[in-house]
Amino acid sequence: MINMFDKIDLYKKALDWAWKRNEIISNNIANADTPGYKAKDLDFEAFLQKSLNQEENLELVTTDERHIKESSSSQDNSIEVLDSSLQMRLDQNTVDIEQEMGKLLQNSLYFDGVSLQLSREINKWKTVIKEGR
Repeated sequence: MINMFDKIDLYKKALDWAWKRNEIISNNIANADTPGYKAKDLDFEAFLQKSLNQEENLELVTTDERHIKESSSSQDNSIEVLDSSLQMRLDQNTVDIEQEMGKLLQNSLYFDGVSLQLSREINKWKTVIKEGR
């Protein structure tokens, strides 16, 4: 039997990654004129691996074995890395505003795509629950 929550949980982790990456890219843009600031990014593979291997610390008490188990993913799973592909300016800042704006757009499109997939998955399960009506 397919566990519907596994797929939804994977989409949630992907959205969490995109949200965290958006914060980091926005921070890079905000610090574009800060001397000595080093641009950062998220390592997707490391983030996803850490999210998938995360141990559950809190278990929801249930009265029936068929009840939904709550996953505690409130921990910060971010894996920030310095973006070493950028050239350093004279003020030791590595932020390239054009490159960061491109990353922001790419990340936004990724977030929208995953959101659409999640919405479709939820709608599929709504149809199943309503017995196809």
